[in-house]
Amino acid sequence: MGGGNKGSSALLVNYLDKENQDLEKRAMQASNRNKEIEIRNRQQYFFNHQSDAVSQTKVREDLDTNISKLGKNDAKYYAPTISFSNQELKHISKIATAGRDVDNVDQMSNTEFARYNAYLRDYSRSVMNNYAENFNRQEKGLKSGNDLVYYAKIEHQRAYKGNEEQVRLGNAKSGDKKPGLQSHVHVIVSRKDKTQRLKLSPVANEKATTRKIGNNKYHVGFDRKNWIDKNEKSFDSMFEYKRKEIEKFEIQNALKNGSPEENFEALKRIEKEKEISIKQMQSKDKSQSIEL
Repeated sequence: MGGGNKGSSALLVNYLDKENQDLEKRAMQASNRNKEIEIRNRQQYFFNHQSDAVSQTKVREDLDTNISKLGKNDAKYYAPTISFSNQELKHISKIATAGRDVDNVDQMSNTEFARYNAYLRDYSRSVMNNYAENFNRQEKGLKSGNDLVYYAKIEHQRAYKGNEEQVRLGNAKSGDKKPGLQSHVHVIVSRKDKTQRLKLSPVANEKATTRKIGNNKYHVGFDRKNWIDKNEKSFDSMFEYKRKEIEKFEIQNALKNGSPEENFEALKRIEKEKEISIKQMQSKDKSQSIEL
């Protein structure tokens, strides 16, 4: 939002209210009072480890005052986004709707929508636990997301941008809402931990290093690949998701950034999984044929 992350969080916090503002406009245009209330109930609050509903004012105050000993040009916060694949969102939505297929959140009942959001909040908290653990500063009291100053907000819409393929092809206009499930989570996390004693940077060049000053040892660094991998495993465990080889971060990273040997091994794992899947389908078809 132009101000970067070296000043107040106010611009970003206000920006993340855009979806609520859109819902408010829809509520004002509702055909009846019940529909108006239903639309307003779909608005999202900020949340953290302790609360499901935090006001914008408190978010700004907590982030902007948690800056002890940070200089003018130091980052005051970071803003990662938790994004999901279409398959992952479909999986969570099916759990929330007891197996029903939905194309977007508007097709969910109020109860289903509330359950869906609760799953996204729970997962986001797991991601922030992994974030805290990934700094390897447990001996300094940084053990979980509860030791961080962070706030997150769920959004259910994404808009096309001017450089995207569908816009270039003329199939959509910049600013048009994208179809399908588009849920994602914006996070604003303070550079300092809750005690304001630790500086935490997820963009540090060092992945995980132990340094020593005198007799004191301390850890620095943040392994972003390790964080992504942990988040993937947390998702699979939390939602009992059977992730295919092609969907795994380990495989995708090997295909994109790996050595020729790593690339070959990744492709071999994908092909082996396909072969097993085909054999299982053939076995199932044969079994059904015998029964008939």
